[in-house]
Amino acid sequence: MCTVSFVPTKEGFVFSSNRDEDVSRAANRLVEQVNESCTLYYPQDELAKGSWIAFSNTNRFVCILNGAFKPHQRKETYSMSRGIMALSFFDYPSISKFIESFEFNGVEPFTLILFDNNEFSELRWDENELHHKKLALDEVHLWSSCTLYTTQWWEKRSVEFADFVAQKSPTQQDIIKYHRNKLAFEPLALQDRIGVSEPLKGLSIETTSVSSIAQYKKGFSFQFQRMDDSIKLTKVID
Repeated sequence: MCTVSFVPTKEGFVFSSNRDEDVSRAANRLVEQVNESCTLYYPQDELAKGSWIAFSNTNRFVCILNGAFKPHQRKETYSMSRGIMALSFFDYPSISKFIESFEFNGVEPFTLILFDNNEFSELRWDENELHHKKLALDEVHLWSSCTLYTTQWWEKRSVEFADFVAQKSPTQQDIIKYHRNKLAFEPLALQDRIGVSEPLKGLSIETTSVSSIAQYKKGFSFQFQRMDDSIKLTKVID
């Protein structure tokens, strides 16, 4: 949920997300949740039981990153976890209804990427205002959580990732490999974010997994891989 990419392809797109988190919260499975209007597929946060990325059999997905535009001071309590809020998107028939009807007050700042049958949007909540931006489906996008990465880190990675896409026309597996090898969490990024010169010690944060959704002519492929290779799962949805 801390480095996320979108790559348009000839058949659709590849959307991928790194989970940079305390290792104790690493997901161990893909949940299949049957609701009244759809079936959801998502890796589950072992602590809060929500998720940072979820896909439905109705051609919709959601992905969340911590923070909006800049680091914030955490409060002791919030109305709900951001992972539960992300799953709530599927309770609404459209992105516009979600924006109009969901009560965002009391939720910790976030960046939310929403896809609904080729409608593609970014929402940023800064605790005071919801910022909505429509996204182009024919452009490469890269996001990084502002709580872990500075703007300089994001800009550098964005340029390098765009070059990689332009040179290789990558497949889903190519992009997953790039996320694992080139976009995995680096302690130096957090060191720069905090603004300290000494190396950080005793960090429990690392990239625990990569999740990826690819759209093809005949359907979708949802892949989840733990960084330790203990779990590699693929869900194909026609």
